[in-house]
Amino acid sequence: MTIWRMSFRCGNQGYEMWPHCRELGVAAITYYPLGNEDLSQHPRGEPKHLWAQLAPTQKSSLGKVAYEMKEGDIIYVKQGPKIVGRGMVEGPYRFDYEHRLRNPDGFTWSHQVPVDWNSDFEPIDILLGSEPSTVLKLSGERLHQLENALNSRQSIDDEGVVLPEEISDTAMLHEGAKRQITVSVYERDSEARKRCLAHYGTRCFICGFNFADVYGEVGTGFIHVHHLTPLSQIGTEYQVDPVRDLRPICPNCHAIIHRRRPAYSIEEVKMFLLRASH
Repeated sequence: MTIWRMSFRCGNQGYEMWPHCRELGVAAITYYPLGNEDLSQHPRGEPKHLWAQLAPTQKSSLGKVAYEMKEGDIIYVKQGPKIVGRGMVEGPYRFDYEHRLRNPDGFTWSHQVPVDWNSDFEPIDILLGSEPSTVLKLSGERLHQLENALNSRQSIDDEGVVLPEEISDTAMLHEGAKRQITVSVYERDSEARKRCLAHYGTRCFICGFNFADVYGEVGTGFIHVHHLTPLSQIGTEYQVDPVRDLRPICPNCHAIIHRRRPAYSIEEVKMFLLRASH
């Protein structure tokens, strides 16, 4: 999985296409004279005489959308010095023959990838790279900057519990992007979560707490799933093993794990409990 930073503005200070992209569920880009050329019908870099008319940064950005973005990648939307949106790529490049996206000058933004944009993402103040590139692959220090910027953010998960913000992952069990508040947690792919709980059960791997034992039926199946691999150790391609990489952890123990950066290990938190009990 790759994490991208992408802007949807016409030029440096021009019209913002982001609201239209969000509405249509796409990430889109265009550069004259390739605006009406379906790149899926040509080998990469063809037609050469049209690509030759683009600036190097334009070639790079358009090439990333047309050839490099893959299903499961995460896109963060740049708007000036802010990140205003986030979504997961749902499929490969496609050319929009309906030309649904047009800027005020009439240029069509038909080079697209389908994206599931998060509807509840709140903007954050961060400038991820000052390069004039429309599309930028995030790695290394920039990825750490993003991680830090997401610190102290909160959201409500699908089980109604206040959790760290999390980035949706793919049905292929590829995980690696992370949302973070005062604690950090990887969002589980639903299938990865199921496999983890099928192996370990829903009792906390650290303290043994089971919600069903205390709350009855309403607590059945409820537990956080903790990812053992920190963001800084995950590369651009990562396939999660639900048994090797995930553990069921109750919210209290999960919060303690992330009281420190880097996070405490499960063994360290178990030792805290052991010491406190004596």
